[in-house]
Amino acid sequence: MPLLAMCMPILPGKKETWNAMMDQVKQDPEFAASRESLGVHERSFLQETPGGDFVILTFEGDDPVAAFGQIMANMPPEFADFAKDVHGLDASAPPPPMPTLVFDSRS
Repeated sequence: MPLLAMCMPILPGKKETWNAMMDQVKQDPEFAASRESLGVHERSFLQETPGGDFVILTFEGDDPVAAFGQIMANMPPEFADFAKDVHGLDASAPPPPMPTLVFDSRS
């Protein structure tokens, strides 16, 4: 099944805000349902490093790139504000470049 993985920074001083949003997301069945309705299974990983914290997102489904585009295009305003504040991601701007797969141990 196709997979999209991407990494976004958690801006300095925003980790508690990110954790609070993740607590909300985990309790909101509509959030998970929004991903399922697009045909993707989303996973979020927290990666703490000496150079800062990051969230690693994976989207698995028939067309995860198209699903991510739909997520960006239909992001609720409060989540868009969160994404800009915590990740520096402007949902109203063109989407960031998609990651490039450089190694696959099964290919």
